[in-house]
Amino acid sequence: MSGLERLQDNPRDLAVREPQRVLEMVQRRSYRTKMAIMLTCKHWRALEYNSFFRFLCFRAPSHLCDILDRSAAAATTVAASLGWWTRRIHLAGINFRGPTMRQERSALLQDTLVRILRHCPNVEIFVVQWPLDTSTFGTIADALVRHAAHSLRTLYIHIQGWPALHKLVATLPALPYVCAAHVRLAPSIWERHLPTPDGPPIRLPHLQQLSLSGRPQQLIHVARHWYLPALRAFSLSCETRVKAYLPATSVFLAAHGAQLTTLELCSWPAMPLAHMLAACPALTTLAFNGDWAFDLPGDTGALQGTPPFAHARLARVGLHGLGHACDPSAKRSETVRNAARMNERALALLSARGSFPALMCVRLLRGDVVRERARARAQADGDGAARRSARTWARWEGILARRDPAGGLLG
Repeated sequence: MSGLERLQDNPRDLAVREPQRVLEMVQRRSYRTKMAIMLTCKHWRALEYNSFFRFLCFRAPSHLCDILDRSAAAATTVAASLGWWTRRIHLAGINFRGPTMRQERSALLQDTLVRILRHCPNVEIFVVQWPLDTSTFGTIADALVRHAAHSLRTLYIHIQGWPALHKLVATLPALPYVCAAHVRLAPSIWERHLPTPDGPPIRLPHLQQLSLSGRPQQLIHVARHWYLPALRAFSLSCETRVKAYLPATSVFLAAHGAQLTTLELCSWPAMPLAHMLAACPALTTLAFNGDWAFDLPGDTGALQGTPPFAHARLARVGLHGLGHACDPSAKRSETVRNAARMNERALALLSARGSFPALMCVRLLRGDVVRERARARAQADGDGAARRSARTWARWEGILARRDPAGGLLG
Protein backbone atom coordinates (compact mmCIF):
# COMPACT_ATOMS: atom_id res chain seq x y z
CA MET A 1 0.00 0.00 0.00
CA SER A 2 1.31 3.40 -0.92
CA GLY A 3 2.45 5.76 1.81
CA LEU A 4 0.94 8.76 0.01
CA GLU A 5 -2.69 9.87 -0.15
CA ARG A 6 -4.70 12.78 -1.48
CA LEU A 7 -6.03 15.29 1.02
CA GLN A 8 -9.80 15.71 1.10
CA ASP A 9 -9.73 19.51 1.30
CA ASN A 10 -7.39 19.77 -1.69
CA PRO A 11 -7.07 16.58 -3.77
CA ARG A 12 -4.01 17.95 -5.54
CA ASP A 13 -2.05 17.99 -2.27
CA LEU A 14 -0.17 14.92 -1.08
CA ALA A 15 0.33 13.72 2.48
CA VAL A 16 2.14 10.77 4.04
CA ARG A 17 -0.01 8.25 5.86
CA GLU A 18 0.99 7.55 9.43
CA PRO A 19 1.81 3.88 10.14
CA GLN A 20 -1.02 3.54 12.67
CA ARG A 21 -3.50 4.88 10.14
CA VAL A 22 -2.26 2.46 7.49
CA LEU A 23 -2.60 -0.40 9.97
CA GLU A 24 -6.20 0.54 10.77
CA MET A 25 -7.02 0.85 7.06
CA VAL A 26 -5.65 -2.63 6.40
CA GLN A 27 -7.63 -4.00 9.34
CA ARG A 28 -10.88 -2.41 8.16
CA ARG A 29 -10.32 -3.79 4.67
CA SER A 30 -9.73 -7.25 6.13
CA TYR A 31 -12.94 -7.01 8.17
CA ARG A 32 -14.95 -6.03 5.09
CA THR A 33 -13.53 -8.91 3.10
CA LYS A 34 -14.28 -11.46 5.81
CA MET A 35 -17.77 -10.08 6.33
CA ALA A 36 -18.50 -10.38 2.62
CA ILE A 37 -17.36 -14.01 2.71
CA MET A 38 -19.53 -14.81 5.75
CA LEU A 39 -22.60 -13.24 4.17
CA THR A 40 -22.30 -15.48 1.11
CA CYS A 41 -23.93 -18.55 2.65
CA LYS A 42 -24.20 -20.48 5.90
CA HIS A 43 -21.45 -22.90 4.94
CA TRP A 44 -18.96 -20.12 4.18
CA ARG A 45 -19.98 -18.33 7.38
CA ALA A 46 -19.13 -21.42 9.42
CA LEU A 47 -15.74 -21.67 7.72
CA GLU A 48 -14.81 -17.99 8.08
CA TYR A 49 -16.33 -17.13 11.47
CA ASN A 50 -13.31 -18.25 13.51
CA SER A 51 -10.84 -16.29 11.36
CA PHE A 52 -12.97 -13.16 11.89
CA PHE A 53 -11.62 -13.12 15.47
CA ARG A 54 -8.00 -13.70 14.48
CA PHE A 55 -7.25 -9.96 14.63
CA LEU A 56 -9.19 -7.92 17.20
CA CYS A 57 -9.02 -4.17 16.52
CA PHE A 58 -11.52 -2.19 18.59
CA ARG A 59 -12.29 0.98 20.55
CA ALA A 60 -15.18 -0.26 22.73
CA PRO A 61 -14.21 -3.74 24.03
CA SER A 62 -17.16 -4.34 26.36
CA HIS A 63 -19.33 -6.00 23.71
CA LEU A 64 -16.40 -8.10 22.55
CA CYS A 65 -15.90 -9.42 26.09
CA ASP A 66 -19.50 -10.65 26.18
CA ILE A 67 -19.02 -12.51 22.89
CA LEU A 68 -15.85 -14.20 24.13
CA ASP A 69 -17.47 -15.10 27.45
CA ARG A 70 -20.44 -16.78 25.72
CA SER A 71 -18.13 -18.60 23.31
CA ALA A 72 -15.94 -19.94 26.14
CA ALA A 73 -19.01 -21.06 28.12
CA ALA A 74 -20.44 -22.94 25.13
CA ALA A 75 -17.16 -24.52 24.00
CA THR A 76 -16.54 -28.14 24.89
CA THR A 77 -12.76 -27.75 24.53
CA VAL A 78 -10.36 -24.83 24.80
CA ALA A 79 -9.61 -24.93 21.08
CA ALA A 80 -13.33 -24.62 20.28
CA SER A 81 -13.65 -21.10 21.73
CA LEU A 82 -13.30 -18.02 19.55
CA GLY A 83 -10.46 -16.59 21.64
CA TRP A 84 -8.30 -19.58 20.79
CA TRP A 85 -7.96 -18.22 17.22
CA THR A 86 -6.97 -14.69 18.23
CA ARG A 87 -3.42 -13.65 17.34
CA ARG A 88 -3.57 -9.85 17.68
CA ILE A 89 -5.30 -7.56 20.19
CA HIS A 90 -5.27 -3.90 19.17
CA LEU A 91 -6.94 -1.25 21.31
CA ALA A 92 -6.83 1.89 19.16
CA GLY A 93 -8.57 4.10 21.72
CA ILE A 94 -11.39 4.19 24.24
CA ASN A 95 -15.02 4.64 23.29
CA PHE A 96 -16.83 3.45 26.41
CA ARG A 97 -20.46 4.31 26.88
CA GLY A 98 -21.50 5.29 30.35
CA PRO A 99 -18.62 6.09 32.72
CA THR A 100 -17.14 9.53 32.33
CA MET A 101 -14.76 9.70 35.28
CA ARG A 102 -11.14 8.87 34.52
CA GLN A 103 -10.91 6.37 37.40
CA GLU A 104 -14.02 4.56 36.22
CA ARG A 105 -12.76 4.35 32.66
CA SER A 106 -9.40 3.02 33.83
CA ALA A 107 -11.07 0.37 35.94
CA LEU A 108 -13.35 -0.66 33.07
CA LEU A 109 -10.44 -0.78 30.62
CA GLN A 110 -8.45 -2.89 33.04
CA ASP A 111 -11.31 -5.33 33.54
CA THR A 112 -12.12 -5.72 29.84
CA LEU A 113 -8.52 -6.24 28.69
CA VAL A 114 -7.89 -8.82 31.41
CA ARG A 115 -11.08 -10.66 30.37
CA ILE A 116 -10.01 -10.64 26.73
CA LEU A 117 -6.52 -11.90 27.55
CA ARG A 118 -7.99 -14.71 29.62
CA HIS A 119 -9.79 -16.01 26.52
CA CYS A 120 -6.82 -15.55 24.12
CA PRO A 121 -3.98 -17.89 25.14
CA ASN A 122 -2.32 -17.70 21.70
CA VAL A 123 -2.12 -13.93 21.29
CA GLU A 124 1.10 -12.87 19.55
CA ILE A 125 0.60 -9.11 19.13
CA PHE A 126 -0.67 -6.86 21.92
CA VAL A 127 -1.14 -3.17 21.08
CA VAL A 128 -2.64 -0.56 23.42
CA GLN A 129 -2.38 3.01 22.15
CA TRP A 130 -4.32 4.46 25.08
CA PRO A 131 -2.12 5.66 28.00
CA LEU A 132 -2.27 3.29 30.95
CA ASP A 133 -1.82 4.49 34.51
CA THR A 134 0.02 2.56 37.21
CA SER A 135 -2.82 0.42 38.55
CA THR A 136 -4.23 -0.40 35.11
CA PHE A 137 -0.91 -1.37 33.57
CA GLY A 138 0.11 -3.42 36.58
CA THR A 139 -2.96 -5.65 36.32
CA ILE A 140 -2.68 -5.95 32.53
CA ALA A 141 1.02 -6.81 32.79
CA ASP A 142 0.23 -9.61 35.24
CA ALA A 143 -2.43 -10.92 32.84
CA LEU A 144 0.07 -10.91 29.96
CA VAL A 145 2.54 -12.92 32.01
CA ARG A 146 -0.15 -15.33 33.14
CA HIS A 147 -1.86 -15.96 29.79
CA ALA A 148 0.61 -14.98 27.01
CA ALA A 149 4.14 -15.41 28.36
CA HIS A 150 5.07 -18.03 25.75
CA SER A 151 3.06 -16.77 22.77
CA LEU A 152 3.56 -12.98 22.86
CA ARG A 153 5.92 -11.70 20.16
CA THR A 154 5.04 -7.99 19.76
CA LEU A 155 4.27 -5.51 22.54
CA TYR A 156 3.12 -1.91 21.99
CA ILE A 157 2.35 -0.06 25.21
CA HIS A 158 1.83 3.52 26.39
CA ILE A 159 2.40 4.01 30.12
CA GLN A 160 2.33 6.94 32.50
CA GLY A 161 3.45 7.15 36.10
CA TRP A 162 6.68 6.21 37.83
CA PRO A 163 5.45 2.88 39.30
CA ALA A 164 4.24 1.82 35.81
CA LEU A 165 7.78 2.17 34.46
CA HIS A 166 9.15 0.15 37.36
CA LYS A 167 6.49 -2.51 36.70
CA LEU A 168 7.44 -2.61 33.02
CA VAL A 169 11.10 -3.29 33.82
CA ALA A 170 10.05 -6.05 36.20
CA THR A 171 7.62 -7.58 33.66
CA LEU A 172 9.89 -7.78 30.59
CA PRO A 173 12.01 -10.71 31.87
CA ALA A 174 8.80 -12.74 32.22
CA LEU A 175 8.10 -12.24 28.48
CA PRO A 176 11.27 -13.79 27.06
CA TYR A 177 9.92 -14.50 23.56
CA VAL A 178 9.05 -10.89 22.67
CA CYS A 179 10.68 -9.99 19.34
CA ALA A 180 9.46 -6.39 18.95
CA ALA A 181 8.67 -3.88 21.69
CA HIS A 182 7.47 -0.27 21.47
CA VAL A 183 7.19 1.69 24.70
CA ARG A 184 5.86 5.24 24.91
CA LEU A 185 6.53 6.95 28.24
CA ALA A 186 4.62 9.94 29.55
CA PRO A 187 6.62 13.18 30.08
CA SER A 188 6.37 12.97 33.88
CA ILE A 189 8.29 9.68 34.15
CA TRP A 190 11.77 11.04 33.51
CA GLU A 191 11.73 13.20 36.64
CA ARG A 192 12.70 10.33 38.92
CA HIS A 193 15.79 8.16 38.76
CA LEU A 194 15.31 4.50 37.97
CA PRO A 195 17.95 2.56 39.88
CA THR A 196 19.89 -0.16 38.14
CA PRO A 197 18.48 -3.49 39.35
CA ASP A 198 20.75 -5.71 41.39
CA GLY A 199 21.65 -9.17 40.27
CA PRO A 200 22.14 -10.48 36.73
CA PRO A 201 21.05 -8.25 33.81
CA ILE A 202 17.64 -8.61 32.23
CA ARG A 203 17.79 -11.17 29.43
CA LEU A 204 15.67 -10.71 26.31
CA PRO A 205 17.35 -13.15 23.93
CA HIS A 206 14.76 -12.85 21.14
CA LEU A 207 14.21 -9.08 21.10
CA GLN A 208 15.03 -7.81 17.60
CA GLN A 209 13.29 -4.41 17.50
CA LEU A 210 13.15 -1.86 20.31
CA SER A 211 11.32 1.45 19.90
CA LEU A 212 11.11 4.12 22.61
CA SER A 213 9.27 7.45 22.51
CA GLY A 214 8.21 10.23 24.84
CA ARG A 215 10.67 10.67 27.72
CA PRO A 216 12.71 7.42 27.72
CA GLN A 217 15.78 8.76 29.57
CA GLN A 218 15.55 6.48 32.58
CA LEU A 219 14.60 3.39 30.60
CA ILE A 220 17.63 3.80 28.31
CA HIS A 221 19.81 4.29 31.39
CA VAL A 222 18.74 0.84 32.62
CA ALA A 223 18.53 -0.86 29.19
CA ARG A 224 22.23 -0.39 28.51
CA HIS A 225 22.85 -3.18 31.04
CA TRP A 226 20.40 -5.62 29.43
CA TYR A 227 21.36 -8.73 27.51
CA LEU A 228 20.06 -8.17 23.95
CA PRO A 229 22.00 -10.47 21.60
CA ALA A 230 19.35 -10.42 18.82
CA LEU A 231 18.72 -6.64 18.74
CA ARG A 232 18.88 -5.38 15.14
CA ALA A 233 16.66 -2.26 15.07
CA PHE A 234 16.51 0.61 17.56
CA SER A 235 14.24 3.65 17.31
CA LEU A 236 14.24 6.66 19.63
CA SER A 237 11.86 9.62 19.56
CA CYS A 238 12.55 12.07 22.38
CA GLU A 239 10.14 14.93 23.09
CA THR A 240 12.43 17.12 25.15
CA ARG A 241 13.74 20.39 23.72
CA VAL A 242 16.57 20.69 26.27
CA LYS A 243 19.85 19.06 25.26
CA ALA A 244 20.78 18.34 28.86
CA TYR A 245 17.70 16.10 29.16
CA LEU A 246 18.55 13.90 26.17
CA PRO A 247 18.97 10.21 27.05
CA ALA A 248 22.40 8.62 27.10
CA THR A 249 21.93 7.12 23.65
CA SER A 250 25.66 6.97 22.91
CA VAL A 251 26.20 4.81 26.00
CA PHE A 252 23.34 2.52 24.96
CA LEU A 253 24.75 2.15 21.44
CA ALA A 254 28.22 1.49 22.81
CA ALA A 255 26.73 -1.56 24.52
CA HIS A 256 24.28 -2.75 21.84
CA GLY A 257 25.20 -0.99 18.60
CA ALA A 258 27.67 -3.52 17.18
CA GLN A 259 24.91 -5.72 15.74
CA LEU A 260 22.38 -3.01 14.81
CA THR A 261 21.30 -2.74 11.17
CA THR A 262 18.58 -0.09 11.59
CA LEU A 263 18.78 3.08 13.70
CA GLU A 264 16.22 5.89 13.95
CA LEU A 265 16.85 9.02 16.02
CA CYS A 266 14.31 11.82 16.28
CA SER A 267 14.71 14.72 18.70
CA TRP A 268 14.82 18.49 18.69
CA PRO A 269 18.37 18.91 20.15
CA ALA A 270 21.21 17.46 18.12
CA MET A 271 22.82 14.15 19.04
CA PRO A 272 26.46 13.14 18.42
CA LEU A 273 25.61 11.32 15.22
CA ALA A 274 29.22 10.75 14.14
CA HIS A 275 29.98 8.89 17.40
CA MET A 276 26.80 6.83 16.98
CA LEU A 277 27.70 5.81 13.44
CA ALA A 278 31.11 4.73 14.65
CA ALA A 279 29.43 2.55 17.32
CA CYS A 280 27.23 0.79 14.72
CA PRO A 281 29.54 -0.75 12.08
CA ALA A 282 26.84 -3.06 10.64
CA LEU A 283 24.29 -0.27 10.10
CA THR A 284 22.47 -0.24 6.75
CA THR A 285 19.47 2.02 7.49
CA LEU A 286 19.58 5.34 9.36
CA ALA A 287 16.98 8.03 10.12
CA PHE A 288 17.81 11.31 11.86
CA ASN A 289 16.79 14.96 12.08
CA GLY A 290 18.07 16.91 9.09
CA ASP A 291 17.95 20.14 11.15
CA TRP A 292 20.73 19.00 13.45
CA ALA A 293 23.99 20.94 13.60
CA PHE A 294 26.79 18.44 13.11
CA ASP A 295 30.07 18.59 14.97
CA LEU A 296 32.75 17.44 12.54
CA PRO A 297 36.50 17.11 13.11
CA GLY A 298 38.04 20.54 12.81
CA ASP A 299 34.83 22.47 13.56
CA THR A 300 34.88 25.14 16.24
CA GLY A 301 33.49 23.67 19.45
CA ALA A 302 33.78 20.06 18.27
CA LEU A 303 34.80 17.57 20.95
CA GLN A 304 38.27 16.17 20.80
CA GLY A 305 38.31 12.77 19.15
CA THR A 306 35.14 13.34 17.10
CA PRO A 307 35.18 10.67 14.35
CA PRO A 308 34.47 11.58 10.71
CA PHE A 309 30.87 11.61 9.53
CA ALA A 310 31.10 8.50 7.36
CA HIS A 311 29.92 4.89 7.15
CA ALA A 312 30.93 2.12 4.78
CA ARG A 313 27.72 0.05 4.81
CA LEU A 314 24.96 2.65 5.13
CA ALA A 315 22.54 2.14 2.21
CA ARG A 316 19.33 3.97 3.16
CA VAL A 317 18.81 7.28 4.97
CA GLY A 318 15.59 8.91 6.16
CA LEU A 319 15.42 12.58 7.14
CA HIS A 320 13.13 14.01 9.79
CA GLY A 321 12.73 17.77 10.15
CA LEU A 322 13.49 19.98 7.12
CA GLY A 323 10.27 21.88 7.75
CA HIS A 324 11.57 25.46 8.05
CA ALA A 325 13.50 25.71 4.83
CA CYS A 326 10.70 24.47 2.56
CA ASP A 327 7.69 26.28 3.97
CA PRO A 328 6.94 29.19 1.60
CA SER A 329 4.80 30.88 4.25
CA ALA A 330 7.66 30.99 6.79
CA LYS A 331 9.37 34.31 7.31
CA ARG A 332 13.05 34.36 6.51
CA SER A 333 14.11 34.71 10.11
CA GLU A 334 17.50 33.78 11.49
CA THR A 335 16.09 30.44 12.67
CA VAL A 336 14.85 29.59 9.19
CA ARG A 337 18.15 30.60 7.59
CA ASN A 338 20.13 28.51 10.09
CA ALA A 339 17.84 25.54 9.46
CA ALA A 340 18.35 25.90 5.70
CA ARG A 341 22.12 25.91 6.16
CA MET A 342 21.97 22.82 8.37
CA ASN A 343 19.72 21.04 5.87
CA GLU A 344 22.03 21.70 2.97
CA ARG A 345 25.08 20.71 4.99
CA ALA A 346 23.47 17.41 5.95
CA LEU A 347 22.58 16.68 2.32
CA ALA A 348 26.05 17.66 1.16
CA LEU A 349 27.65 15.32 3.70
CA LEU A 350 25.41 12.46 2.59
CA SER A 351 26.19 13.09 -1.08
CA ALA A 352 29.93 12.59 -0.54
CA ARG A 353 30.55 9.24 -2.20
CA GLY A 354 33.84 8.75 -0.41
CA SER A 355 32.15 8.97 3.01
CA PHE A 356 29.05 6.88 2.16
CA PRO A 357 30.02 4.57 -0.71
CA ALA A 358 27.05 2.22 -0.27
CA LEU A 359 24.32 4.88 0.05
CA MET A 360 21.50 4.24 -2.43
CA CYS A 361 18.41 6.02 -1.09
CA VAL A 362 17.58 9.24 0.78
CA ARG A 363 13.95 9.75 1.79
CA LEU A 364 12.02 12.53 3.50
CA LEU A 365 10.01 11.30 6.48
CA ARG A 366 7.98 14.39 7.31
CA GLY A 367 4.57 14.48 5.63
CA ASP A 368 4.13 18.24 5.32
CA VAL A 369 7.55 18.54 3.67
CA VAL A 370 6.44 16.13 0.95
CA ARG A 371 3.31 18.22 0.50
CA GLU A 372 5.32 21.43 0.22
CA ARG A 373 7.55 19.79 -2.39
CA ALA A 374 4.51 19.04 -4.55
CA ARG A 375 3.26 22.62 -4.12
CA ALA A 376 6.66 24.07 -4.98
CA ARG A 377 6.69 22.17 -8.25
CA ALA A 378 3.17 23.32 -9.08
CA GLN A 379 3.79 26.97 -8.12
CA ALA A 380 7.30 27.48 -9.48
CA ASP A 381 6.08 30.62 -11.28
CA GLY A 382 4.13 32.03 -8.33
CA ASP A 383 5.05 34.70 -5.81
CA GLY A 384 8.46 35.25 -4.24
CA ALA A 385 7.94 32.75 -1.41
CA ALA A 386 6.85 30.01 -3.81
CA ARG A 387 9.80 30.66 -6.13
CA ARG A 388 12.17 30.60 -3.15
CA SER A 389 10.75 27.24 -2.03
CA ALA A 390 11.09 25.88 -5.57
CA ARG A 391 14.72 27.02 -5.72
CA THR A 392 15.40 25.30 -2.38
CA TRP A 393 14.05 22.02 -3.69
CA ALA A 394 16.01 22.35 -6.93
CA ARG A 395 19.19 23.00 -4.95
CA TRP A 396 18.60 19.99 -2.73
CA GLU A 397 17.93 17.72 -5.66
CA GLY A 398 21.08 19.03 -7.31
CA ILE A 399 23.12 18.13 -4.25
CA LEU A 400 21.74 14.58 -4.15
CA ALA A 401 22.15 14.12 -7.91
CA ARG A 402 25.91 14.37 -7.50
CA ARG A 403 25.97 10.80 -6.22
CA ASP A 404 24.42 9.28 -9.34
CA PRO A 405 26.57 9.41 -12.49
CA ALA A 406 23.41 9.11 -14.60
CA GLY A 407 21.89 12.20 -12.98
CA GLY A 408 19.12 10.31 -11.19
CA LEU A 409 17.88 11.34 -7.75
CA LEU A 410 18.08 9.34 -4.58
CA GLY A 411 14.78 8.22 -3.06
